[in-house]
Amino acid sequence: MRENEVLTSISSRKSPFNSQFAIRNSQFRKDFGIFFTPDWVVDFMIGLISDDKITQKRLSILEPACGMGQFLQGLKRNKKSLYDRAKKVGVEINRSVYARFPQNEIQMVFADFLLWESAQKFDVIIGNPPYGIPSLSEHYAIKVDDKTKAKYKTLFRTWHGKYNVYGAFIEKSVELLKENGELIFITPASFLFLDEFKKLRAFLAENGDTEIIYMGEEVFEPDASVASVVLKFIKGERYSGNLLLSEYSGGQMILHRKETNWKGDIVTFRTPFSDALKRICGARLGDLFDIRISPRTPEIKKNAHIIRDRKRIDENYLPILNGRNLKVGEIIYEPLTEHWIHKSKVGSLRGYFNKPHIVIGLGFRGERQLAAAFDARAYPWMGDVYHLTPKKEFSRAELELSEEDIARYLNSAMARQYVMDTFREVTYHLSITQLKEIPLPTTFEQVDRAAQLLSVALTNSLER
Repeated sequence: MRENEVLTSISSRKSPFNSQFAIRNSQFRKDFGIFFTPDWVVDFMIGLISDDKITQKRLSILEPACGMGQFLQGLKRNKKSLYDRAKKVGVEINRSVYARFPQNEIQMVFADFLLWESAQKFDVIIGNPPYGIPSLSEHYAIKVDDKTKAKYKTLFRTWHGKYNVYGAFIEKSVELLKENGELIFITPASFLFLDEFKKLRAFLAENGDTEIIYMGEEVFEPDASVASVVLKFIKGERYSGNLLLSEYSGGQMILHRKETNWKGDIVTFRTPFSDALKRICGARLGDLFDIRISPRTPEIKKNAHIIRDRKRIDENYLPILNGRNLKVGEIIYEPLTEHWIHKSKVGSLRGYFNKPHIVIGLGFRGERQLAAAFDARAYPWMGDVYHLTPKKEFSRAELELSEEDIARYLNSAMARQYVMDTFREVTYHLSITQLKEIPLPTTFEQVDRAAQLLSVALTNSLER
């Protein structure tokens, strides 16, 4: 989601591109990963600047990765007096297009924002940061060499796993804020849930007041379909732990969550159904089961016991299954991966592969539909499949439902509705952390009550 990976040149004479060409040429925008922020969103975000900042006599404003300077232009369009008296800075890395500002009206800095060193602190930082995993791989849009990526990892304490650069932009911007300074960014909503952002969430919770406004998945269509949020962050230790989650829909704000002791846990949405289901159910999935993911392809390739030669296959070998073998409530025990392993060596992959257990697909099937099944044959798996094994301290006396019953519940409309209400369309799959949060009935009475609850919720929805 970027108006910004293509960065700005102040002088059109030095640019090989005409600005109108840059905006209109869709192939150019695609090549550079440019997704311009709609004006109504820019105006909405400008409107979030606090009144005390608007009336402040001297104000410093920064737009990182500013591209065409949409947010500085939005400030000029919406709050001209504030624009005129503020010290304005735009940071860009790419001179391929130019900003539409008269010379000397803003201070332009041509630099990699994540490596930019600035002694100046800012009252307001606003914009649309780059979105993507930095890599030279053809699979990723943001091309960053290994040396630069290594620098990022050492500079940013929130960097974790396959980190998305917008998380680093948030951390860097918070560090550049003055005390009581405000950060207003539009970003993907993925940092609300994904494990890669657990350090970022903790960082935000520790350093100030976090307000998140869910904007839905249509903000950047047709160029991109990505669930987006506006993040407004006020820096100050006295605000730490404050969290407000709202949704902007139909011109109105809907409150979902308000806390004063947030520690950086995942930020979930709430509905009457999701709240009631949690009250009805006796446990969460993570209370009773350990959840693990299958061996990934590199591990499979390194395992000396795995073969791909069909001539050496006999009745003592099992095919290794993957996500294609898993349907809703059904496992296709067919050799779709062309990987085989001797029955006696299945334990070399994972010890629990030898025991019947519940499996869940990493990705959804259809509209937020989980795909769960009970693997009674205890086959080996690889790839995008989760495995549920009962915790050692778990007693069967605590649970009336069998593992087959639990798999059916996970495939049910009840579980699907909870996932839709709680996690929305933010991610294309559920992480282990999210799966752990799914409410789990422990008795058949709770299952019946949950089904009745869903029926009432759907009826009320239709009546509205």
